[in-house]
Amino acid sequence: MVHESLLQLRWLSVAAMALAAVASPFLLGPSWLMAALLSYAGAVGLLNLSLAQLARLRTQRGQADRPWFLSPPAQLGLDLLAWGGYLFLTGGATNPLISLFLPLVAIGALVLSPRQAWMLAAAAVLLYSVLWSVHVPLHVADFERAGTLHLLGMWLVFALSAVLVVGVILHLSDGIRRRDRALADAREQAIRDDWLIALGSQAASAAHALGTPLASLNILADDLLDDARLAPALAADVQAMKTELQRCRETLRDLTARADPTDNLGDNLSAGLGADSGAAPDAGPRADGAAPDRPPAPWLRSLVLDWRNRYPGKAVAFEWAIDPALESPAPLLLRADSVLERALANLLDNAVRAGASRIRITAVRQNGMLAVQIADNGSGMSPAALRAFARRRPQDSAAGLGVGLLLGRIAIERRGGSLTFARPDSGTGTVARLRLPLSESDSASGSLSEAASRSTTTLAVATHER
Repeated sequence: MVHESLLQLRWLSVAAMALAAVASPFLLGPSWLMAALLSYAGAVGLLNLSLAQLARLRTQRGQADRPWFLSPPAQLGLDLLAWGGYLFLTGGATNPLISLFLPLVAIGALVLSPRQAWMLAAAAVLLYSVLWSVHVPLHVADFERAGTLHLLGMWLVFALSAVLVVGVILHLSDGIRRRDRALADAREQAIRDDWLIALGSQAASAAHALGTPLASLNILADDLLDDARLAPALAADVQAMKTELQRCRETLRDLTARADPTDNLGDNLSAGLGADSGAAPDAGPRADGAAPDRPPAPWLRSLVLDWRNRYPGKAVAFEWAIDPALESPAPLLLRADSVLERALANLLDNAVRAGASRIRITAVRQNGMLAVQIADNGSGMSPAALRAFARRRPQDSAAGLGVGLLLGRIAIERRGGSLTFARPDSGTGTVARLRLPLSESDSASGSLSEAASRSTTTLAVATHER
C-alpha cells in the first residue's frame, strides 16, 4: 500500500539526517550542531516507528479504514515539515539539501490527486521561501571551504534524488505490470466465460435436436422386439441397442438441465460434458450435487470403484500404495462434490482410451499435504494435446473433442485448485497433478493451526487425451 511505502521511505530520510549530523564536525568543525541534529533525527525516527507500529496493529486487527494521519497527503506533508525543521537548523535555503523538497513533490505528483499534488507543491515553495530568511545560519570561516561544501551538498542531493526517483519509478512500473497481468487474466476469464455460455447454448440446442431421432430409433427398436419375425439370435442385440438408446436419451436430458444458462455453466458443463468417453453424466459417482467433506483416501478408492463398476468390461489392473495415516478418520478432509468426481473420472476415461492396462495409485502425506500419484502404461498425451491444454483450448481427436478435460480444469480452478501434466520417468503415459484445497476436520481443529486448515492437496492422476 502507498502509506506503507511512504513509511519505509521515511527511514531513508532519517538515515540521511543522521549521516549528515555525524559528518557535521568533520565539515564544519566542533559545535553543538551534531548533538542537536542527532536528537532531531532520533525524534523523527521515533515518530515514524510509532506510525509504522500503529499501521501494523490496525492491519492485524482487520481495520480497513485508515486514519487521516496515515494517508499519503499527511505522510508527505510530514516529510516536508521534517526536512523543513532540519534545514532550519542547518542554514535554511543556503543549505544545498533543500533541493530534497523536489523528490517529495515528485512522489506527491505520482501518488496524490491533482489537487493534493498542487497543494503539496505550493507548501514546498512556501516553506522554501520561509527558510530563505528564517533559519539558523551556518558559520564557515573559510570562504573557499564553504564553496566546496556547497558543491558537495549539491552532489549528494543529486545522488539521493537519482536513487529515490529510480526506486519509485521501478516500484510503479512493477505495479503497472502487475495490473496489466491482472487485466490480461480478467480478459482471458471473460473470453472463457463467453465460450462456456456459447457451449452451453449449443449443448442445449444439440440435445433438443437429437431428441427426435433418438425417440424414433427407440420406437423402431420396440417394433423390432415386437416383431415375431425377428430371429432370436438378434433379439439380444436389439435389446442392447435399445438400452444404449435409452442411455443416450438420459444423457441428453441431463445435459439439457445442466446447460441451463441460469445455472453455474462452468460446473454444470464440466459434469454434463465430462463424457468425452461417452458415458452418461449421471453414471458418475454422484449426481445430486452434494459436496460433503471426506477423507481423501476412502474418497479416492470409492471414486475408482464407481468408475470400475461403470466399465465392467475394461481390463485395467489397479495397484494401490496408500499411507495408513490418510485413512479415515483423517485430520484433513476434501470437499468432494460431483463435479470434481466427474472431472477425475474423465481423466481415468481418457487413460483407458489411450490404451492403459495398468494404473498405479500412490498416496502419501508429506508435511501436512496429501500427495497422490496415479501412473499408467498408456500411450501418453500427444504434444498437440499438451499445447492445446496449455492454451486452454479443446483438442480434436478421434475419440473426443477434449471438451471434458478443459471443462474439468475450469471447474477445478474455480474451486481454488489447478491441473497440470508431466511425463513419467518411464517415458510412457502421462501424469497429471491436481491441486485442491483441504479443510480441517472438527476433531482436529483444536490441534491444527489455521494455516494447516487451508493447506493444499496435490493429486497426480495419470490421464491421456487423444
